[in-house]
Amino acid sequence: MTLRHILLAPVILAFALQASEFHVSPNGNDAGPGSRERPFATLQRAQGAVQQATKAGLEDGITVYLADGVYELAQALHFGPEDGGTADHAVTYAALPGATPTLSGGRPIQGWRKAGKALWEAAVPEARAGDWNPRQLFVNGRRAQRARWPNADAKPAYRRLKGAALAEDRSVYTVTMDPADVAAWERVEDIEVVVCGNWEITRKKLAAVNPATGVLTLAPPHAGGHAAIRPQAGRFTFLENAREFLDQPGEWYLDRSRGVVTYWPLRGEKLADCHFVMPRLTQLMEVRGTAEQPVRNLHFRGLQFRYTDWDFPAYGFNGIQASFHTFPAEGQTGWAWSPWKCTPAALVWEFTEDCSLRDGALDGLGGVGMRLFRGCHRNLIEGNLVQQIGGSGLMVGEYLTGFAWGKDKLPEGELPTRNRIANNLIRRCGLDDYGAVGVWVSFTDGTEISHNLLYDLPYSGISVGWQWSDTPTENRNNLVEANHVHTVLQKLCDGGCLYTLGRQPGTVIRGNHFHGAQRSETAQGAPNNGIFFDQGSRDFRVENNLIYGTSGTPIRFNQCKREWHTWAGNRFGRTRAVPGLIGAGLCGDGSSSCIEIPHEAKLDPPELTAEAWVYLDRWTQGGDPRRWVINKNKNEWAAGHWALMTERNKAGAYLNIGGGQKNCFEAWSTEGALSLKTWHHLAFTYDGKNLRVYVDGKEVGQTAVNRVRKPGTTPVVIGRRQDAYNYFLGTIDEVRLYSRALTQPELASRCLAKGTTPPQSLPLVGHWGFADLAEALKATTVATDTAGLQPPYRKRLRP
Repeated sequence: MTLRHILLAPVILAFALQASEFHVSPNGNDAGPGSRERPFATLQRAQGAVQQATKAGLEDGITVYLADGVYELAQALHFGPEDGGTADHAVTYAALPGATPTLSGGRPIQGWRKAGKALWEAAVPEARAGDWNPRQLFVNGRRAQRARWPNADAKPAYRRLKGAALAEDRSVYTVTMDPADVAAWERVEDIEVVVCGNWEITRKKLAAVNPATGVLTLAPPHAGGHAAIRPQAGRFTFLENAREFLDQPGEWYLDRSRGVVTYWPLRGEKLADCHFVMPRLTQLMEVRGTAEQPVRNLHFRGLQFRYTDWDFPAYGFNGIQASFHTFPAEGQTGWAWSPWKCTPAALVWEFTEDCSLRDGALDGLGGVGMRLFRGCHRNLIEGNLVQQIGGSGLMVGEYLTGFAWGKDKLPEGELPTRNRIANNLIRRCGLDDYGAVGVWVSFTDGTEISHNLLYDLPYSGISVGWQWSDTPTENRNNLVEANHVHTVLQKLCDGGCLYTLGRQPGTVIRGNHFHGAQRSETAQGAPNNGIFFDQGSRDFRVENNLIYGTSGTPIRFNQCKREWHTWAGNRFGRTRAVPGLIGAGLCGDGSSSCIEIPHEAKLDPPELTAEAWVYLDRWTQGGDPRRWVINKNKNEWAAGHWALMTERNKAGAYLNIGGGQKNCFEAWSTEGALSLKTWHHLAFTYDGKNLRVYVDGKEVGQTAVNRVRKPGTTPVVIGRRQDAYNYFLGTIDEVRLYSRALTQPELASRCLAKGTTPPQSLPLVGHWGFADLAEALKATTVATDTAGLQPPYRKRLRP
């Protein structure tokens, strides 16, 4: 401390003992009193002033106001018990009204010059010295694409591996590509290969390449991986970070040997208008107390946390799930894939109580955005923009298996409880780790995830639970309510808008709006769903959710059962009422509208008849013209599948007995059996011998089967193939299901009856007349209006 600082110290202390607020500005001076007129320059100086002011005990709350501007951090901020408030008085670090202060872990890159016709270059001497190897470049706040091959917007944007091999002693790990795609690239040791598995990726640096054979040798040391996600033949892959890959606008490359970063500007970008930042830090803030002395009543409001790097493991990233990865361990051989680690977070809270992060941003962070660990109670994360994140966005809770303290459950008081994640806009996470999720919660009691908007994510939106069995744990009483999650699983598969694991008594999934879980070009294996109840999921209450537009079924169960949960008022399909044959009909919009009826034994009799009235406004165009009117048990290649069909102007039926394509039986009318803008009565029957199809009471197709069919267990779906392959286009009304094959006279009579109630002599087991669609539409409107950001946040956090 200088003599000037010593002389000013009594003045500062006197101000601190009286102040209920301090001010910080990038143009301030740490030798000043921290007033609005003479603000501090750094948060660390303000932190010291707060500590001085709280030593004698707080008589009022203290607010540290940050003026507009960028606060470049040389190291992460650390807050402990001495930095928090009391039960009655808070300590708050807040943006000055109207300001958007940015806490940056990055460094501006300057001195750009033209380097040829299209490229710009700037010196990064620390990279040449080996002191700095940043993985991201941000241009005007936008994360630029690190040079990759094939290009991210290419079609296709990936290649398929020809093979992969890991030596039993893990000394050598190779992947094989088409030799035509492999070259003698310079600086091979800087190149990374990314391989997409079902629900995670492998990202490794290269040690050598053989252009003649296409063999890429990965840099050691090596860890194994789960069979569904590790590299193997057929997996989609791309390469990143070679000078040779820098071949289009928007890409960049750092040449560590020269200490030079090169960027190809987007069309219209001008050097004078661009601000370039590369991250220096991997963490921005740590709020950490102890079990005996937690950090209490400490708040951050309106602050922008930006620009951190991913602390990329030297052994590479062998993804497991949701930002967890496995690492090399002594004694392991072959493909064994434990123990695990989690990608570090830019913001870390541990042993915090009644603290909050509100109305700010987590933007441009290389690892996980924010994580609340053990001992976190009653904290609030609300109103934040979370985007451009390398790993998962927000994480709450602990990873029970393999705790460092070697216990099966957390010590008393360490289980995170009653934390709330609400009204956050979360998008573009998992930019480096495709297996990351928007929100991850595990081994917590009473965590609330409500009114968040999540979209544009590579894997699942929300993940709750982390136990691969139904063994009782402390994970319970969590609430997933009124979230809007869509456009997820953009890169991988085997997930959902919501993904769950393990037994979670008291947990409620309520009033959410889930849609847009489609199949990407890299999806392999398992389907994508609205809610995926994975292994051991049990004891949830699932009510009043709206789910539609999923490539797989709206709800999926793996090693758990529907009856393990409580159900009420859910809507599977975005239904819309239109005039029907009698009253309202189901409008098949070709993209999302359908009705799903939970399985009951009576709805899948061995012999059956299904009838429906359909009205077609126009023929389906392009691709596969088949449309499923009513069906059950997945698809035509699945055992037990039955379906009443249309194919443009034909009517037909499917019946699968035995499973596989060879056991699929079908019967179709000839061309022209159906007309546009006409109500047609369609039906199919199976009597144990013949599959028959009827149009307007007349038999139009027949196929001999002569097998006993075995019922399935999946829902009945009207207006979509049961596995969500496609949706009906037209209007459906008065659908009925009978437990025997009706005769031709009986079906002719049903046609003449124009949808009215059948005689009691017919064994009716199911009727769907859609008179309640108005109520369904009301429920749909409630879900779409209330799920997602609440009104005060919708105006500020614009999608």
